[in-house]
Amino acid sequence: MDGLYNFLDEGKTLIRFSEFGEKHLKTTLGNITNNFNRRNKEKKVFPMYSVTNDQGFVVQSEKFGDREMIGEDIGSYKIIESGEFAYNPARINVGSIAQYNGDFPCMISSLYVCFKLKDSIDSSWASYLLKSKRVNFYYDVYGEGGVRVYLFYPNFSRIKISIPNLNEQKKIGNFLSEIDRRIDIETNLQQKYLQQKYYLLRYLFI
Repeated sequence: MDGLYNFLDEGKTLIRFSEFGEKHLKTTLGNITNNFNRRNKEKKVFPMYSVTNDQGFVVQSEKFGDREMIGEDIGSYKIIESGEFAYNPARINVGSIAQYNGDFPCMISSLYVCFKLKDSIDSSWASYLLKSKRVNFYYDVYGEGGVRVYLFYPNFSRIKISIPNLNEQKKIGNFLSEIDRRIDIETNLQQKYLQQKYYLLRYLFI
């Protein structure tokens, strides 16, 4: 891939873009995020969402078959606005962490952990970082519990990471987003070819 090269950082191989050579900053997730608990105190009715490990934020009626798992006291639910993140502390290690990108606020269970990114952090880069194999490993390391591991914000914030400057973050985020876009195109194309194949198999042999 053009513009990429291997770079040794403390004995470990790191892939970098050729226009960037500045050393990455060693820090923690707590230094790039702000935890918050915005309760629905006014008991307004917002769409109810869940955070899944494969699709991110989804409307609960879609996840649970046209029904929403809403309790009687909606004042205890948390409100999420566009650009903010949430994760399930009991399922973050299997990918249940995502950024909400809806046009209007939504409502999620009070069990979720919510946080915002600080201004110096690109949201696309952070989304990929939080799903990366390396960071996911530390979800288990810093989690608490027995059979089921729970990771609440105090321990989440302790996870150590390395961050590039904002311009490099944006470059990485855009690069990975473009790969995802191409995967979606190829997947859709594959489905169309399969449909065409099944149609021909049905009518070519009578």
